This record gives sequence, structure tokens and C-alpha cells, in this order.
Amino acid sequence: PTPYYPGFDRDLKWRTGAEIVPIHCSSSNGFQITESALQQAYQQAHKLDLKVKGVLVTNPSNPLGTALTRRELNLLVDFITSKNIHLISDEIYSGTMFGFEQFISVMDVLKDKKLENTEVSKRVHVVYSLSKDLGLPGFRVGAIYSNDQMIVSAATKMSSFGLVSSQTQYLLSALLSDKKFTSQYLE
Repeated sequence: PTPYYPGFDRDLKWRTGAEIVPIHCSSSNGFQITESALQQAYQQAHKLDLKVKGVLVTNPSNPLGTALTRRELNLLVDFITSKNIHLISDEIYSGTMFGFEQFISVMDVLKDKKLENTEVSKRVHVVYSLSKDLGLPGFRVGAIYSNDQMIVSAATKMSSFGLVSSQTQYLLSALLSDKKFTSQYLE
């Protein structure tokens, strides 16, 4: 959905050759995802003779900082279900919410819809990193949560090219083991 993190162009388009077809969202509704915006982007991709393989969202949004609503997440899950495509939810800023909005993970929506351990759940993937929420720039520690064994296997093989240093592992282990500090820090 627009506006989106400009690094996706570099990371996805330039590096892999994947085409990005933006889901155009409007400021008139607070840049919320609508069914018509999803359908228009899907149709635009087909006009460009592109095979749509998935939808990528950032929740909370980068650059806006707004969280997707439960309605939007339900809409996305219904959309990817109907099109038999994947949903990648970049939840790197999930612990960095300001104001009154509450973060809802797409995994919560799958649970509410009783879609856990289904074919749909195998097409929903979450990306997360500790570096944003813990204020650790430069600490390249990320995770992919997926129920698709092929995705997990590929990510495991790729991770050997960017291993987390032993010093970083030790620091994060000590930090996260101190539950009192971590809870207070994240509040």
C-alpha cells in the first residue's frame, strides 16, 4: 500500500527483478486499504502481464507509523485467500506504537478466523526484527515466521550468509532474559 518504504524498491525490484505494483491508498481515508484499491492493483498487474504472487504490507506503516486495522487485515486475508496468493506482513515496528492505536498482527486475524494450520496460513508470513523495537541500530537480527516449510527451509539456507555474531547473540540473550528490564523498556 502507498506510501510504502522506499527500500522495498531496492531490496525487491532492483536486487531480484520482482515487479512492485503499488496498492494506491488515499489520504482522504487515512491511507487505509480498501477492497477497490486491492482489486485495482491486481487488475493493473494483469494488464502489465504480471503474475501476482503476493501482497506485501508494513504494519505499522513505514513511513506513516499507522497500524492496520482489524478490518484491513481481514480484508487482506480474504483477498489473498480468494486469489490463492501470499501475504507478507513486515511487522518490524510492531512494538513501536505511539498514541492510541493498538497493533494487531495478521497472525491474530488468522487465529480469529480459525485459519491456523490451514492452507491459507501457509501463505501468510511475518517478518520481524529486534533492532527497531529495542533501539539497536546496526544489530541485524531478524526473523521470519511462516507455516510454509519451503519458505522456512529457504530462509534457513539463506541465513548462513548473514549469521548473527556471537557477541550480538550473547548481548540479546542477556537482554531478553531480563524480563523486568525488557518489559519496562518496551513500555
